[in-house]
Amino acid sequence: MDAAFDANLKSYGLGAVIRDSAGSLIVAGVWPGQYASSVGQAELMAVKAGLQMAKEYGLSFLIVYCDAVNKVAKLKLNSLPTNEDGIVINDIKQLASTLNVVSFNYFSRTYNRVAHCLARNALHRLSFEHWFGDTQPSWLVSVLLVDFVLADL
Repeated sequence: MDAAFDANLKSYGLGAVIRDSAGSLIVAGVWPGQYASSVGQAELMAVKAGLQMAKEYGLSFLIVYCDAVNKVAKLKLNSLPTNEDGIVINDIKQLASTLNVVSFNYFSRTYNRVAHCLARNALHRLSFEHWFGDTQPSWLVSVLLVDFVLADL
């Protein structure tokens, strides 16, 4: 899960990719948004959106990866931050409690390319869009292929 942020417009794009244990695409989604106070807040919103998508499609056994190391650390804490992150983290933890989320993990952007490209693409969308398994657009297919090559290195 990842976010892209346009500081000038304070708009954001969220991207989430859900794969099976072999790395094959189950579903990917993009969400454009009109206001986020920071890229960090948008990163948390991406985690929340990805969990909501997983729940909507009946997926419940999850390992969540995000490339915002400080946000992952906050998600692992038992307490909630008292800043604006606390509200979104509380929402994420409540949503995660309805799923079988295994853990929240940091994943460098090098290995989070698909989610990053989805988030960047969302900046140019007007509404939520998702793709299943073999129905993804050609630009996403090429990113998925590069991702498989990187995973084998």
